[in-house]
Order: sequence, then structure tokens, then C-alpha cells
Amino acid sequence: MSDNISNNKKKQLLFRLLGVIALLIIVNIAAYRWYAQLDLTKDKKYSTTEATHQFLKSLKGKVHITVFLKGKKIPAAFKNLSVSTEEMLKTFSNNSGQRITYDFVDPTEGDDTAVIGTLARYHITGYPVTINGEGGGSEQKMVYPWALVRYKPDNGAPERATPVFLQQTNSMVLSKTILSRSEMLLEYNLANTIMNLQKDQQDFVAYLTGNDEIFTPEIASLFATIGAQYGLDTVNLQSQVAIDPKHYKAVIINRPFKAFEELDQFKIDQYIMNGGKVIFAIDPVQASIDSFRKKETFMAMPVELKLNDMLFHYGVRINNDLVLDAASNAGIPVNSEGQAQPKMFSWPYFPILQPGAEGHPISKNLDGVFARFASSIDINKNNNNIKKTALLTTSAYSKTEGAPAVIMFKTILDESNPATFTKKNLVVATLLEGAFTSAFNGQYSKEVANFMAANHIILKPAAPANSKIIVLSDADILLNEVSEEEQRPMDMGVYRFNKSYRFDNITFLQNALTYLVDDQNLLAAREKSFENRILDPKRIEAERSQWQMIAIAVPVILVGLLALIYTFIRKRKYTGK
Repeated sequence: MSDNISNNKKKQLLFRLLGVIALLIIVNIAAYRWYAQLDLTKDKKYSTTEATHQFLKSLKGKVHITVFLKGKKIPAAFKNLSVSTEEMLKTFSNNSGQRITYDFVDPTEGDDTAVIGTLARYHITGYPVTINGEGGGSEQKMVYPWALVRYKPDNGAPERATPVFLQQTNSMVLSKTILSRSEMLLEYNLANTIMNLQKDQQDFVAYLTGNDEIFTPEIASLFATIGAQYGLDTVNLQSQVAIDPKHYKAVIINRPFKAFEELDQFKIDQYIMNGGKVIFAIDPVQASIDSFRKKETFMAMPVELKLNDMLFHYGVRINNDLVLDAASNAGIPVNSEGQAQPKMFSWPYFPILQPGAEGHPISKNLDGVFARFASSIDINKNNNNIKKTALLTTSAYSKTEGAPAVIMFKTILDESNPATFTKKNLVVATLLEGAFTSAFNGQYSKEVANFMAANHIILKPAAPANSKIIVLSDADILLNEVSEEEQRPMDMGVYRFNKSYRFDNITFLQNALTYLVDDQNLLAAREKSFENRILDPKRIEAERSQWQMIAIAVPVILVGLLALIYTFIRKRKYTGK
């Protein structure tokens, strides 16, 4: 009888063991085939925005992403970025119904000619880092913080592919801040790349000419940046009857020096009323630091463009002044007596602009935007139907000088007293959104009336509700400098006196165009912000022994306590005591 009971218990234990093993196998298979996650982090680090989620659900093709950020000995910061990329791709795959697949490849392992050929074809270059060598000491290793996104449309069209740089960097010096910022922007960079690959037809942007807009090597980086993502045409405003918003999703008006006559204004106004988006990059005051080459004093003169009435009607006014920033500026080198190397002096006319207080995705997480002789923008608060957002501002220690203004070289050597800079956060870039009303609704000249009659144009009095305008009071934000040594254009945001660092001018332009052109609002992913939870070094030093003891002793005590409880329960069960 006791033998039968013992055999039954053994069978029950065996069945339970087999059941547990089967359950584990089923759970692992399900976890491998269907990925799910519950994001309990405060900053939603492992979740996608609603816009990205909906976009991935509606993919019109299959996507495969190859990540080259892999290796046995890559530095910890890059390892974290690699892990974050994998987590994000798991989420992408799940949101897309497994239409997105991915793999990780180490380009430094072996001599795979296919991988090497792919790197060369897409101009993917490595980043040299120092790691610990096997025999002690250190050695150099190449890290590839890149991903290659391949998109195969469902309609049978040819495959499209483009690389994505996973590391957001402005400087040759790597830092934890840079890699943390890279993690924040993973979702946007990957989703935006997939969206652009999915487009069957390229969106076009028009660069207006005809009013003495700048057309020199200083726009090389602007054109290259736009051309990498959009089609780009130069359009002479005077030769056009109208600008078609169905063909040109956005128009850029960049540093004009010739006044816009009423007919020019009418064409721009009606383009906006018909759904077109515009970036106004205006220099209301003409000034250049190159003027110091001829003399130690020059005049900064106002430029009359006849645009202020129209812009004020939309919600802003660009002032004929210059903003000065004592706390955040690029500085300028000066050869002082007795010094072999030039010394950098504060130059408040070259402010480094910061994101506006509202944290709009166009400018959020930017690491400073370089401006030169910028002006201030007043926001008209009377029209509540138009939403106005400050995108870029100066620091809390700013002031303005009205134009005409005398700019003197000797002021460079003067120490700026922040107490005299009493204005705060002067606006230099602003976004206007809403159903604008036409500046010509019920009031226009006979010339405009004749033009409308001759070309069978019916005035549109109001714009769609999703209309957008961006106004910059410094065209230099969108321009690049030209290297004096090599006589070639530098990247937008690179300062001639500090070429090792690039300000975020290019990213600002890319974000601005994406926000104007992208109807799916993927730019909302740029609003993500991860909190760096850095331990207090003083507390670490003071409480090190205490927490080490807790970390070691508490688990041992808990295990021992559980063992005692388990022994006690078994003894009670089998002895009846």
C-alpha cells in the first residue's frame, strides 16, 4: 500500500516537472514570436509616441534594419546605445505586426566582403575608440554607430535603402551627454527614415529668388541639407503667376535685400492661404564682421523689405535692432599684445540661441543654434486664433541696440557687464500656426486687382486650420561660412574660429522642414527627454560600506530565512507536529 502511494507521488512529481518544462517551452516560443512590453519608466523610455505607433501600423511595405553597432569590446556607453537600439527595434517590430525585422552585425569581426562592400557603398565610416587590450594597456578599435534601413514596397517597386547615424554628435570629443541624447532621438531618427523611404513621390521645396536673396557659396550647406531629403527648386517670384502648394510643400525666403512690392506679397500671401508653408529668414539689419578688415568701426544699417505689415498681420513683427547676449555667445579671437596665440573674447553680437521655454519638438534637445547679428521678434498677442511659439531665444542676460547702430572693434576688449543686459530670452525664431486670414482680404491696390483679373485669380480670404509659418530674424542661422584656408563651404553651424564643434543649425532646419511638410507628426518623438539619474558622488563615498553590506548580507539572510520556513513547513506536514 505504501509502495503504491510512493509511486503515485513520484508520478505526480514527474507530471508536474514535465508540465513546468512544457510551460517554459511554450512561454519562450511565444516570447520569441510575439514581443510585448510594459513600460513602467517615468519618462516612457521604451515606448513610442502615438504618431509613430500609428505610422508603423500602416506601413505599406516590409522593412529590414541592419545595425552595425555590435562588438565584444565596445565601450560601455556604445553598448548602452546598442541595447537601446535593439529595444526600440523590438518595439517597432511589434507595432508594425512584424513587418519590421532587424539584425546586428559586427563589421570588425572577420572579413565579410558583403559587409565591407555595404559600408563602402553607403559611405558608412567607423568611429575610433580606445579600449582595454588583452595583455593590459590599451588599443584602438573602430565602432560603427550606424544602421542601414532597407524598405521593400508592397507594390513591387524596387527596394530603397538609406543609412542612419545613430550617434548625435556636435563635437569630436565623445561624452555621456551625447550618447544619452542619441538614445532620446532613436525613435525619431529611425521612424523618420522609414517614412521618407516609404514615400512614392518626393516632396518639393522652393527656394525663392527675385528679391536679391542670397545665392553665394554661403547657401551650399542649406541646399545640401534640403536636397538630402526633399526635391529642391529655385523659383523666381516675379516670373510666377502663383506658387502651387500642391507641388511645393514649403517655400524658403532667405536673406532678401530687395523690397517686396505689393504684387510679390500677394503671391506669397495666396500661397499661404492655399495651404503652403513658408520659412521667412530675414535680416532686417545689414551687418558683417568682415567689415572690420577695412576699418575698426562700421554702421549696421536697417533694410527696408516691406514685409513687416504682412508679417504683423500673421502675428509677429521683426524689429530693426540687434540683439546682444552677454551670457551665451560664440566669442571672437583677438591678437593681444605680447601673446603668441589669439585670445577668445566675448562677442555678444554672435548669440548662441537656446530652445524656447515651451519645448517645441522643432527646437527641443538642440545643443545651441549659432546666430550672427540677429534681431528681436515681437509676438502679436491680439489674435488668439493663431498659436505663436517661441522656437529660439537668447539667454536671460540680453539687450537690444536700435539700428542704425555703430559697431566698434574696441568693444570686443571691453568686459561685458551682465547687469547691463536687462532683457530676458529675446525671441529670434518663432512658429505661427492656425487659420491665417489674408493680408489682402478686402484691401488691395488696383495693380493687384488687374493682376487677379488678367490671370483669373479669385482671392482666397483664409488659410486652412493647419497652416504654418516659421519666422527667423537672422538669415545667418541657415547659412554656412566659407573656409578661408581651403576656400570651400563649411557645414551650417560650424564657426570659422572653432571648427571642431558644430552647432545645431542643420538639425534645426531639418526639424523645421519636417514639421512643415510631415502630415504624420513624427517630430513629436523629439519631445522625449530621459532623465539622467546620476548617483551623488559624496553619498557614494560616505555610504559605500553600508550599502555594500546591505547588498551582500540581506540576500543571504533572506535565503536563510526562507530555508528555515520551508524546513519548518515540511517538518509539520510529515511529522504532524
